[in-house]
Amino acid sequence: MTNATTKTANRGFVVLAIAVAVLLLAVALGSVVGCSPKQAGDGEAPAKQSQKEDPMATQTVDWTMDIDCKTCHTTEAGTMTDAAYPQAMEHGDMQCSQCHTEEATLKTAHEGVTYADKPASKATVVTVDAQTCQDPACHGTLADMAVITADNTNFKDDKGAVQNPHEYASNEQHDANVPTCTDCHKIHTKNVQKDAMKWCAQCHHQGVFQCGTCHELRERQVA
Repeated sequence: MTNATTKTANRGFVVLAIAVAVLLLAVALGSVVGCSPKQAGDGEAPAKQSQKEDPMATQTVDWTMDIDCKTCHTTEAGTMTDAAYPQAMEHGDMQCSQCHTEEATLKTAHEGVTYADKPASKATVVTVDAQTCQDPACHGTLADMAVITADNTNFKDDKGAVQNPHEYASNEQHDANVPTCTDCHKIHTKNVQKDAMKWCAQCHHQGVFQCGTCHELRERQVA
């Protein structure tokens, strides 16, 4: 074989090798493109992610006096078995509706409420009728309770004066502002004395029950 023939043959092999390499590269690139994720606008719309809606979000509470209040009012329910809330524990074996008797007020308060709504952390609507507490089968009248707490020495003002918490003397201010049981007794809170003092402090400023304890009483001269 002459040198010219050898060069021609070698050149043919080189060309063939290049053609095979180009073909293999094209196949490889085609595989990569075929496996890559499709972008929006490539002819196919991206699949929309389905968002699950809470079925309770629009389910309104079908409130009645017989409903289980504890399902939503978990805070109040917890106080009924907690020793830190002595008043609540004393009523722990009772149903909510036995004390919360004002059906019309409760019905209005629950209108439009759904099961997805967060329940109020603190009750803002007073629905306990004072006559419910003062029923003879329960606590009796304010006068009845005054007899029971006659020896109570826990309720005292900042000057140490002891006051029977249920002895509400008749005078012009007292007769115009007769308290109800729930003014002082917040069943689902811890400190009855603190709650009661807030009521008294509306008139008895400086935490003092009896006039003359802080300053000497003087009769004004009549002009």
